[in-house]
Amino acid sequence: MSDRSRILRGSARAVTGLLVVAVAATAAVLLGNTVLPGVTSEPQPLVVDTTHDANRTLVCAGAFGVLGADPDRPGATIPIGAPEVVVSGTASSAVSVTRPEGGEGLPAALTAPMAEPLAAAQLQSVQTENLRGVVGSACAEPVNEQWLLGGASSLGVSTTLSLANPGTVPATVVVSVFDENGPVDDLQMASVLVPAGSEQTVSVNGYAPDRARLAVRVVSTGAPVTASLGVGHSLGIDPFAISSVTRQTAPDTQLVIPAIANESDHEHGPSDSGEGDEFPVLLRALAPGDAGGQVRAHAIDAAGTRTDLGIIDLVPGAVGELSIAVWPQGAHALVIDSDVPVIASALGSATKRSHHDNEWFVPAPAIAADTPTAAPVVSGGQLVLANTGEAPAKVEVTAASGKGKPRTLTVAPGSAETVPAPADAVVTSSEPVHAGVRFLQGGDLAGYPVLAPDPRDGELTVFTR
Repeated sequence: MSDRSRILRGSARAVTGLLVVAVAATAAVLLGNTVLPGVTSEPQPLVVDTTHDANRTLVCAGAFGVLGADPDRPGATIPIGAPEVVVSGTASSAVSVTRPEGGEGLPAALTAPMAEPLAAAQLQSVQTENLRGVVGSACAEPVNEQWLLGGASSLGVSTTLSLANPGTVPATVVVSVFDENGPVDDLQMASVLVPAGSEQTVSVNGYAPDRARLAVRVVSTGAPVTASLGVGHSLGIDPFAISSVTRQTAPDTQLVIPAIANESDHEHGPSDSGEGDEFPVLLRALAPGDAGGQVRAHAIDAAGTRTDLGIIDLVPGAVGELSIAVWPQGAHALVIDSDVPVIASALGSATKRSHHDNEWFVPAPAIAADTPTAAPVVSGGQLVLANTGEAPAKVEVTAASGKGKPRTLTVAPGSAETVPAPADAVVTSSEPVHAGVRFLQGGDLAGYPVLAPDPRDGELTVFTR
């Protein structure tokens, strides 16, 4: 091939290469500015049931602890006696939880498959030189964050916090206290180590002395825990009352407190609004967020009568209080509506002759519709059902053991009523209802909520592509 031919052929190849590059570049520009049809698929939610072969554990607090019962250790909390524990459902295992002071009436951890209804509660009568009364509480599932509202650390009142860890690893618990003025100084927050399989009790009076109102936030890491308050009240050297406080898992804008009672065989005394109860019901609430709000409270009875009780204007982080001069005759539940999420509790009282007692009643979570829910009823207790919805709730009450005949009833919208029930009651309702149990005999009063499992527990939502 001549030199001229080679030059011409090389030039042709170069020109062809340049044309290919130019065409490719032009195509890239055009494609980059052109919206091409695409195939998109929205993620599809798939709800997975994680309860298969899963268990849930409930912890009963054990014997009531008396602060200062040992004169040589005034700061120690000494358990007194042993409670009666009632179980609805069948526990696959039951083990004791240890505590430093030992003694009888140890806390108990009950375990059962998550798919099986299980609940438990305890009741204890206490009689010492300085304290008397009856306390009741629901056995609760360990969680990593919870709230308690009730009690005080003023003259004559002692409040203790019990923390139980039924797990296999230690839990580190941070305790934050709130009072009538706001959060207690961070320097006074407590960090408590709760070893695996044990319960620790601390004095709230020691962290926040001379407070008229108390609320406690409990946050644990390492392992979930259960928390409860014990409150002892004496007048001078005379016993006055004891009570317990069951935990709340989260603030909400509507709360229902079933089973409240306030009775006295003494004559009513004067109040700011005229004639009133000897010991008025006290409603307390806390808005733990950054914003304050208004809490509106009303009572409901079996006939569906609504009685407005009053309003609390809440400052964020401070425990507010409403004194209810007269508790409505026949009312069985207190309903709270709030502008912001709150926690709340209500103090009811019982007086007969020289005996007096009180109890901090707390909100009960809703029992989901068409979901059999265990509702243990202690000996002498009354089951109370509250329906705050707009439709009648058709309720069936059976025994977990299968004994006896089922009882059916209808709870009208906006009403609350007492319901005969066996000790191992199981409640199934066509509409969401709230349930609690109260014990009222003479000058003794106790109560606790039915802690229905969260219907979202055991469900995991997975988004597929």
